[in-house]
Amino acid sequence: MKPAAFNYAKPSSVEEVLGLLSEYGDEATILAGGQSLIPTMNMRLSAPALVIDINGLDNLNGISDEGDRLRIGALTRHVEIENSELIASHAPLITLAMPSIAHPAIRNRGTFGGSVAMADPAAELPACLCALDGEIEITGQNGVRKVVAKDFFKELYETDAGDGEILTAIEIPKISAGYRSAFDEL
Repeated sequence: MKPAAFNYAKPSSVEEVLGLLSEYGDEATILAGGQSLIPTMNMRLSAPALVIDINGLDNLNGISDEGDRLRIGALTRHVEIENSELIASHAPLITLAMPSIAHPAIRNRGTFGGSVAMADPAAELPACLCALDGEIEITGQNGVRKVVAKDFFKELYETDAGDGEILTAIEIPKISAGYRSAFDEL
């Protein structure tokens, strides 16, 4: 099946994304990796009037050491997380969870922010962020705010991100000495 007709925008800044979200409201959706969005559009479970492709926003990409925390841009691909020495050294639970996330080919396209924003209760990364006391950075017309992961995930596929807001980054505290991680799925 093919998706219903939609308009497409590829903004060059977060501010431009926020403007489009303000203009289109609930009729707009964000495209990051597209691992969940594209199948739902193809099955016509989702029919946005506007798809906002944020893949050109380089400032939403990458992993950085921020002293006592790691900062992960929303567009950072799963494969980059999986292969990151910073993540392996300072947030090993994330590294242990990565092989359980989809198929390797999907991890080349899927994004950390997309997995978090989707808020799938069966997903690995939301559970890891809650266990690690991660914070979600959300940007909207009123500025930037941070929400602790356990408060960000509200219900099945529902988050604390409001209308016209976009997830821009995730911050994870570095592990303390003597901290150990294990990951398994039931």
